[in-house]
Amino acid sequence: MRTVDTYERFHRHIAAWVDHEIDSLVVTGKPGTGKSHAYKDAMGLRPYHLLGGRQTPIQAYITVHDDPDFPVVCDDISALLRDHNFIAMFKALCETGRKIIHWGTTTSKLEGRPRSFICTSPVLIVLNKIPKKDEDVMAILDRCDGIIFEPTKQEIITRMRTIFAHDHALIDLLAKLPVIPTLRTLIKARQWERSRHLNLAEELFSECGVPQPVATLVNIMETLPEEAWCSTYLAATKLTDRTYRRHKSLAEQIVSCRKSRKSCPNVRAAKDMGSMGGDRASLPGREVRLGQTDIGSQMLVWGQTEEWLNDRRR
Repeated sequence: MRTVDTYERFHRHIAAWVDHEIDSLVVTGKPGTGKSHAYKDAMGLRPYHLLGGRQTPIQAYITVHDDPDFPVVCDDISALLRDHNFIAMFKALCETGRKIIHWGTTTSKLEGRPRSFICTSPVLIVLNKIPKKDEDVMAILDRCDGIIFEPTKQEIITRMRTIFAHDHALIDLLAKLPVIPTLRTLIKARQWERSRHLNLAEELFSECGVPQPVATLVNIMETLPEEAWCSTYLAATKLTDRTYRRHKSLAEQIVSCRKSRKSCPNVRAAKDMGSMGGDRASLPGREVRLGQTDIGSQMLVWGQTEEWLNDRRR
């Protein structure tokens, strides 16, 4: 598998799959980098099958059978990859061109459907990590083109600035933290910043592993006058004046973000904030999933409007 470290190149791979230039594509990479949102945005309103979650293998078979030419996206399929019926079906599904999909046993759950059908669906598999030492899973992945998406910290920060242009203070802060943040880190930080019950600095320290001396300095800066910061910090941490100056820059940004309470972009929230799903529309004989809202477009799913936040607080 090839490593891809930029969003531009990653999105070109997704576009190649959407345009059927790649029959089967596997994308792996750590959570929170926008893998799922990339294909949702690229698919737009085009219908596709979404397999994963708590879906059973026979439900997956029926889903693909009923519309055998729709693209198939497999997201969050760790449970399915442990089922031999799904493994057998998926080995065939990931072949190139026209393929014959079989269900190995007779069952009333097929509700009159045949135990085999011809399928031309392109397949996209999205994983946070590849299961190790599983020959069946490796046989599936061997049938696919594959990339490991590992964006650099600078890539992630640049992506944040593109998507959340109004949150420059928070993004500046995340850029200075000694970790590689994810898009989800920013989403959570926006919520912590507006919470009446949570402290942004405290939650960020815990989430990102900010050094304890910085956390100590933030507490000092929020409780004591500026002339007492350095001496109190030196006494509490036993560190040097030079380290104080280095930590002060980061601590000041954390305190500034906590005090700013900047409002969010005025965008409409999704009707169902909990589902994170796309709209649905009826086609003859079944219901299909349509375009999933993307974190990089209208921010309908993630949009934290003041109106929505106020409703949550009531």
